[in-house]
Amino acid sequence: MPRGFWLLFLTVWLTACSVRPVPRQVTLTPDGFGRLEVHTGGAWSVTSPGWLAAAPASGSGGGVVYLEGDGRRLPDRPAIEGTLTVSAGGLYPVRVRWPLLKLTLRLEAGAPAAPPAARPLARPRPPRPRGKLVKLAGGRWVRLPAGAPTPAGALREEADGYVWPLGFPADPFFPYQWHLRQTGARWAFLKDYVRPVVVAVIDTGVRYDHPDLAGVLLDGTQGAYDFTENDPDPTDTGGHGTVGSHGTHVAGIVAARADGVGVVGEAWPAPVRVLPLRVIDASGYGRFSDVADAIRYAAGLPVTRGSQTLENPSPAQVINLSLGSTQFSQALCDAVADAVRAGAAVVAAAGNLPPAPGAYFYPAACPGAIAVAATDQGVGRPPRPAWYTAQNDRVAVAAPGGDLAEDADADGHPDGVLSTTWNYRDGRPSYGLYVGTSQAAPQVAAALALLLSSGEAATPAGAWNRLRTGLTDLGPPGRDPAYGFGFLNLTGALGIAPLPGRYRVTVEGRTGRSYRIRPGDPLATYLPAGAYRVTVCRDDGQNGLCDPGEPAVERTLALPGPGALTLPTP
Repeated sequence: MPRGFWLLFLTVWLTACSVRPVPRQVTLTPDGFGRLEVHTGGAWSVTSPGWLAAAPASGSGGGVVYLEGDGRRLPDRPAIEGTLTVSAGGLYPVRVRWPLLKLTLRLEAGAPAAPPAARPLARPRPPRPRGKLVKLAGGRWVRLPAGAPTPAGALREEADGYVWPLGFPADPFFPYQWHLRQTGARWAFLKDYVRPVVVAVIDTGVRYDHPDLAGVLLDGTQGAYDFTENDPDPTDTGGHGTVGSHGTHVAGIVAARADGVGVVGEAWPAPVRVLPLRVIDASGYGRFSDVADAIRYAAGLPVTRGSQTLENPSPAQVINLSLGSTQFSQALCDAVADAVRAGAAVVAAAGNLPPAPGAYFYPAACPGAIAVAATDQGVGRPPRPAWYTAQNDRVAVAAPGGDLAEDADADGHPDGVLSTTWNYRDGRPSYGLYVGTSQAAPQVAAALALLLSSGEAATPAGAWNRLRTGLTDLGPPGRDPAYGFGFLNLTGALGIAPLPGRYRVTVEGRTGRSYRIRPGDPLATYLPAGAYRVTVCRDDGQNGLCDPGEPAVERTLALPGPGALTLPTP
């Protein structure tokens, strides 16, 4: 053939080989959908950023890849951009842009501004003094009934008045315990607690030598027991890697002391004691049989082990189970049922089960158990289900479990639950950030204990009913697999009413936003297309959420649509 023909063929072939098989940029629609056309004769695969799903992710020959943006954790900006990479005989980056829709929110002007959140807290009027103090000669003070005659020669007389707590705990790590703010537990000191309550922690055992748990833990003479060793010393001996200090961490979440050292537990203002029951040994595992025995024993039921019958001298009103298995166990479920019939509330971690939506974790999924799912810190938005948390129709309530993959808040507080731990290498007390449904469950257990101790509920079942009716509904309206009946809200359950807070607007839908808002000042946010629920409330609990009982107004809207919304002041 002529030489010119071969030159033309070579030029065409080289040009074809150098053609880019994919475009350089793809723009998604506002609702997050797009398509990527692949032009190649060979095999190809797609790697996309975490907020973008691509299907199919691989193929051979030309084809279309359908793109869908995930709106659950989008930053608040006019557009989201990222790089998708196509591997097709080479690496070809594709810039993906997702333009979001602007929504301007405004709270009606002219409404009186809410008082600053830092004002001193209101306290019910103290009771009238029922006695008097008299200073006798020599300087000694004695207390006498109000109507009693004053002794001759008395130097001074005054009413025997009352004092009350003036504020939050002074423990240095209290500011890092964001879960106490988010659930309203930091306001628990505004309530009076008189009834002693026992919370059983069925776990790895605890460190009795941790100073932040001094006076909180019941010992072997009071019912504490090690079901792995069959003795009354449930001390956590460590030796099981990441599970070390697990029981100590859980016990601290419930009731670490407010002593100016370390952290505080959720039930710190109340006479709540922890009953440690060890069922997980140094290997990091525990037998179903030991857990079942511990559940019954915790509830005050006699348990026979070999030739020995155990009876608990300190039956627990609340039982916490930050443990479990994906394997169904009728023995565990029977034990839960027996404990509930005996009058105890059984609180259990819903499980760390990614990515298995609908999967069950036992004993949390047993009938009668209160299954607790975990949420993250929710910086700049309502708390979302943590990436690891189980989501199923047995979940009853959600509480902070943390997610260290998320960013810290504006004050640098990491997204983990801080509590008591033990440094086994150096043999000394320590503190650590753990995440999991194991950390969410004891917060619910402590909340039930506070309701019982305050007298807001007479029985554990009544405490759960009271707590459940005051939960903050997040996610889809009503019960759902992620939040159950709602998010833990202690201010409502305890009937605590702090001073009026600042106004807050919350946007929930394909993504979530949460902001403080001032009457008359416009506030702009950027959202993907979709349906949204917008709520403005007076955030009296100062937890960034619109809790039940707080003055609130709710509206629904769809984007695209009107780009502005004016809300009345609650």
